[in-house]
Amino acid sequence: MKQVGWRRGAVLLGLYEVLDLVESGGMGLVYRVRHRAWNTDLAVKVPRPDRTDTLARRARFEREAGTWVGLGPHPNVVNCVYVRRVDEHPCVFAEWVDGGSLAELLSGRRLYEGDDSGLARLLDLAVQTAWGIHHAHEAGLVHQDVKPANVMVDVDDGWTAKVTDFGIARAYDTETSGARYGGQTRAYCSPEQALARYDPQVGLTPATDVWSWALCVLELFAGGRDWDLGQAAPEEFDALLAGRRPWTPPMPAALAELLRRCFEPDPARRPQRLDEVAEAVTKVYEESAGGPYPRTPPHGPRLLADGLSNQALSLLDLGRAEEAEELWRRASDADPHHPPTVYNWAVYRWRRGLLSDDQVVAMLTTARSLTGGHGETDPLLGLVHVERGDDDTARALLADAPDVPEVRAARAELTRREPRPEAVRLDGHEGAVTALAVNADGTVAVSGGADGRVLVWAPAERRPRHELVRGAGEVTHAAVSGDGTSALVVRRDEPVEVWDLTRRDLLRTLTAPPSTVTAVALNDAGTAVLGCHEGHVQVWDTRSGRLLRELTHPATPYQKGDIRTGRVDPEVRHRPAAVYDVAVSGDSGLVVTAAPEDGTVAVWDVARGRPLHQLVRSRDGHLTGISALALGPGAEHALLVRGLAGTMHVWETRSDRTRRTVPSGLNSHQAVKVSADARIAVSVPRGGTDQPLRVWETDSGRCLRTLGTRPDGMPLVGQRCLRLSGDGRIAVLGDDRGGIQVHHLPPLGFRAGWSYARPRHAAALDDDETRVRRLLERAEELAGQGSAADAAALVRAARAVPGYERHRAVREAWSGLGRLAGARQTGLLGIWRRWELRGGTFTFTRRVTLALSPDGEVMVTGGGDGVVRAWEVQTGEMHAFPERAGAPHTVLLTADSRLAVTADWSGTAHVWDLETGTRRGTLAGNGGGRVKCVSVDRAGTLAMVGDDDGALSLWRLGSRGAPRRVRTMLGPEGRVHAVRLSDDGKHAVSIAAEDHSGTLWRTATGMPLLRFPVGFGSGTVRFSPDGRRLLVNDAGRATVWDVRTRRQVHSRATYHHDTLALSADARTAVTCGPGTVEVWDPETGRTLCELPVHSHVFDVTPDGRHVLTVGSDRVPRLWDVRTGTCAHTLDPHPEMVTSAVLTADGRYAVTADARPAIRLWVLDWDFDFGARAAGSES
Repeated sequence: MKQVGWRRGAVLLGLYEVLDLVESGGMGLVYRVRHRAWNTDLAVKVPRPDRTDTLARRARFEREAGTWVGLGPHPNVVNCVYVRRVDEHPCVFAEWVDGGSLAELLSGRRLYEGDDSGLARLLDLAVQTAWGIHHAHEAGLVHQDVKPANVMVDVDDGWTAKVTDFGIARAYDTETSGARYGGQTRAYCSPEQALARYDPQVGLTPATDVWSWALCVLELFAGGRDWDLGQAAPEEFDALLAGRRPWTPPMPAALAELLRRCFEPDPARRPQRLDEVAEAVTKVYEESAGGPYPRTPPHGPRLLADGLSNQALSLLDLGRAEEAEELWRRASDADPHHPPTVYNWAVYRWRRGLLSDDQVVAMLTTARSLTGGHGETDPLLGLVHVERGDDDTARALLADAPDVPEVRAARAELTRREPRPEAVRLDGHEGAVTALAVNADGTVAVSGGADGRVLVWAPAERRPRHELVRGAGEVTHAAVSGDGTSALVVRRDEPVEVWDLTRRDLLRTLTAPPSTVTAVALNDAGTAVLGCHEGHVQVWDTRSGRLLRELTHPATPYQKGDIRTGRVDPEVRHRPAAVYDVAVSGDSGLVVTAAPEDGTVAVWDVARGRPLHQLVRSRDGHLTGISALALGPGAEHALLVRGLAGTMHVWETRSDRTRRTVPSGLNSHQAVKVSADARIAVSVPRGGTDQPLRVWETDSGRCLRTLGTRPDGMPLVGQRCLRLSGDGRIAVLGDDRGGIQVHHLPPLGFRAGWSYARPRHAAALDDDETRVRRLLERAEELAGQGSAADAAALVRAARAVPGYERHRAVREAWSGLGRLAGARQTGLLGIWRRWELRGGTFTFTRRVTLALSPDGEVMVTGGGDGVVRAWEVQTGEMHAFPERAGAPHTVLLTADSRLAVTADWSGTAHVWDLETGTRRGTLAGNGGGRVKCVSVDRAGTLAMVGDDDGALSLWRLGSRGAPRRVRTMLGPEGRVHAVRLSDDGKHAVSIAAEDHSGTLWRTATGMPLLRFPVGFGSGTVRFSPDGRRLLVNDAGRATVWDVRTRRQVHSRATYHHDTLALSADARTAVTCGPGTVEVWDPETGRTLCELPVHSHVFDVTPDGRHVLTVGSDRVPRLWDVRTGTCAHTLDPHPEMVTSAVLTADGRYAVTADARPAIRLWVLDWDFDFGARAAGSES
C-alpha cells in the first residue's frame, strides 16, 4: 500500500476537496478537506502505509478509530464524523477546529496574553479538557494519549477546548512501535503505561488519563516541557514550577496540591473522576479570578437521528453491520420520519433482501408527506427509483436535486441506460392463455390458449407475427428454442407438435408419452425434453424424430401408518413424482428434471442415462426443504427456494455447487422463473386478483422491482402463465382473458450512494437538549396544576426545536398531555411503524385473531398451538397463559383489560383472567352444543355464546370465580353465525346462518324484540355505544335499526363483503362500495365520501375523521374523510392483509397479514386543547 499524496484542489470520492496538508508526522498525515455537499471543513487523518499494510492492521485501525465514532457528541470533544476508506486507505473524518492545538498555542505563547498572564485562560482550558476526557470515561473509553497536541482549541469560539484522537493511540500501536509505551507518547505516559510496554498484563484505567492530564496542566504553567519521560516528571515537580518561564503565571497553591494527588504512583490513590477534578479546578478559578466560573458542566447530549444515522454508516463501512443496525433502530426511534435515516435504513435492508422495493418507496413517500421536506426527500426517492429501474420517475425527482456526488452518479447511470419500452398488454386469444414460451433474447414468444390457437409474437414490436394452424385442442404447454427458430406445442391428449417458426411449417409430431405431458424444453440443436405427470421423461431429437432416451425421475419414498395402533409400517413405499419443470443444455448432454411438489431435482447425463446429482427425499422421508424452484434455460442453474427457512440459493447443476444462501420472500404460492445465468428471477402469485410481477436479484435475494399486472379497466383479470427470456431482460405473462403482457425489466448492478446528514455542533446539541428538557419539565408541572393549554404551548415549543419535531420523548409528552386534558384530536402529525411481530402459525393463527384494549396498552392473541398470549403493546413483551385451548377464531377483551374471552374451532369458549394469568372457566353452548360465536359487554360482566343448534347462552362473568350461566334463549334452528351484546349488556343481536334472519333480544328477560331478514345468511352487526342504534351489514345491504322503537331508520346497498366499521361517536359508518369504500352517516344515511380504493379491510378513527384501509395491494392508507383524499401511505405488507384495527383512543393501529405477522402503528395527533374529545368527562 502506497503513501497517499493528495494534492491541493484534488477531489476525493467526488465529495471531498483537499484544501491543505496540515500535518505530516511519524504516525501519518492530516489533511484539511472541504465537504462539498455540507460546505463544511473536515480534518482527515490518514495512517502511514506501514501502519495499515496488512488486513489485520487495517482492521485494528478501523476498529479502534471506530470507538471515537461511537463516543457521541460533547462540546469538549472533537466530533468524529465517520471512518471511511479512500482508495483502500482507512481514513478518519473528524470535525475541523480552527485555532490549532493546545501545543501550538503553548509554543507560540498566545496562551499567556492578557491580564494575569492568562491565568484564568489556563484554568479554563484545564477544566474543559478534564470535561472532554471524562466524557470518554463515562462511555468506557480510556484515551491513553492525552497531551497538548491532542487538545484542539477554537480561539474564535471563546477558547473552547476539544479533546481529539480517541482510540488513535491504540490504533497505531503495533508490536514494532518503539516510540510508544502501552499506546502512549512517552513524555506524557503514566508509570503503569511504562510497565505496560513490557508487561501486557498491566491494565490501564481512567487514572492513566488523570496522570497525563496533570502533566498537560503542569506544562501549561511551566511554559514548556523540560522532561522526556512522563512517569519521571513528578519527581521534579517543585523544580519545574520554580523554573517556569517568565511569561507564565504562577500556579495557585490549591492547583499544585491537586496535581500532586494526580501524580500518585498508585493509580488507586489518584482522583478517579475527572469531572470531580474539573470541579476542584473551577473552585481554584473562582478564588484566583475573583468571580464565578463562566461555563456550566455540559451533559454530553445524546445523538439525534442525523448523528446516529451517520454513525451507523461509519460502522457499516467498518463491517460492523449489527452495530449499525442497532444505531439505525435508535435513529428511527428518535425520529421515525427523518429522511436520511429512513432512506439509509430502508435501502440497507432492501439490499439484504429484508424489504421489497415498493416498501422502500412507501417509507420515503410517507416521510415526504409527513415532514413536508420535498427538497430533502425527493432526491432520496429519486436515488431509489434509479436503483429499482423506474427511470422516468427518477429523472423527474432528480431534476432539481443538488449537484452532490450521489446525485451525479445517478444521473450518469440514467444517461448510460437505453430507454425501455413501457409494459403493454396484447389481445390474441379467446379465453385463457394456457401456455407460454420465450426465446433467449426475448425477440420471439409463443402463446397457446384454451381456444386451441397458437400465436407467435414479436414482444419488442408489440404485435403478433403469425398464427400456427394445426389441431383445435387446448394447448397445455409450449417451448421455443433459444434462437427462436423452432417450437414445441403440446395439446391435451394429442401428439406433440414440432414447428419451424421461420417457415411456419409443422415439421413433425412426436409419439404421445405414456402419461400427461407436464413440462417441455427445447434447445437450438433440436433436442427436446418432455416431462410427464408420473415421473417419466423423454429426450427426443426433433430433427430426425428419434427418441434418444427415456428417464424416470426419482420416486418419492413414504411409509404408511396404522390408524388403529398408531404404528408406522417399516416398509418403504414409492410413488411417482410429477415432473413440472425440465431443462436441456446447449450441447444436449445434460438434462435437469424437477418435481416441485416433492421438492426434488435430478441432473442427468443423457448419454449414460444416469443421474449425476440429485436432491431427493431420503428413505426415511427426510425432506429436501425445497418449496419452490425454477430451472434456468440451458440447464446450467437451478433456483432453489426454501420457504420455511425464508431463503433461496442458486444451484450450479454441472458442478453440484451452491451459491451463497440469501433471504427470500418467495414461496410455493408463487410461479417463479429464472434467467439462464440465474442472476435474475421473476415471480407472480398463483391465483387471486393481486398478482404483482416481482423482479428478484438472486445474489442478494432482494425484490429489485415490483410491477403491476392489472390492466386499466380490467380489475379482475388473473395471470395464468409466466415466462422469462434467457437473458433476463423481458418477462411475458399470459392472463385468463386471452392477452399477454410484455414487461422490459430493469438492469442490475447500480447501487445508489448513502445519505450522510450534515453533523451539528456538540455545543448546539447540548443547548437544544437542555432547552427541550426544561420545556418538558415545566410543561409537566403546568399539566399537574391543570393548565393544559399553557403546558401544550411549551410542548409545541419543544417540538419546534430542530431534531425534536418527532422525538420520542416529545411525542410521548404531547400524547400524554392530550389524553390527560381530554383534548379533541384534530390533524394527524405523523404515523410510523413501532414494531412487527412474526411468530409463525404456532404463535398466531393463520388468520391472525387479536383484541386490543381501548387505551392500546394491551393486546391479546390466539395461537395455532392453542396458547393465548397477552402482549404489552409499548414494548412487545409477551406473557403466555399456561393452559391450552383450541386454536381460536375469535378473541375479545373487556374495556378494563381485566378479562379476555376466546372461542375456538373445537367448539368451546374460554374466559382468561389477565390479572392472575389463569383460565377463569369455560362458556358452553346449550346442552353441550358447539360454540360458534361469542360476545362480551364493555364492562366485562356479561358474555353470550351462540352454538350450532341455534341456542344463545348468556353468562355472568363476575369479578372472580367461574362464569355462571344466566339463561338460554332459543333462536331459529341451525348454526348461529354471529352474536353481539350492546355495550351496556341490555340488548343482544344474533344472526341465524341457515334461517337467513337476525333477532334482537332483551337480555334481562331473554325475550326476542325484533326479527329481521339477512340477505346471505351471514352478516356483521354493531350497536352504537349508547345502545340506541343497531347496524347490520349482510354484504348486500346495510340497515340501521332504532333499538327502542324496533323500526328501520334507513337502508343502503353494500357490495361483496360484510365488513362494517363504526366510529366511537356513532356518527360515521364505513362499508364496501362498488370498487370503493363508502363512508356515511348512520343517522341520515347520507354519503360523506367515497374512497377510491377496493378494500374490505378497514377501520375508522374514534372521531370518524379518518379511515384506515388496506387494499389488495397490501398497502395501508389513512384517508381524510372531510376531503376524501389519502393523507398517508404506509409500508406495504409482503402478504395479504387480513385485519386492520384502530384502538378506541386512536393512538395505535394494528394490521395483520397472512404470513402471519402483526404490525403496530403509532398515530401522532395534533390536539385542540380548547375542545374536549367526544366521550371524555367534563
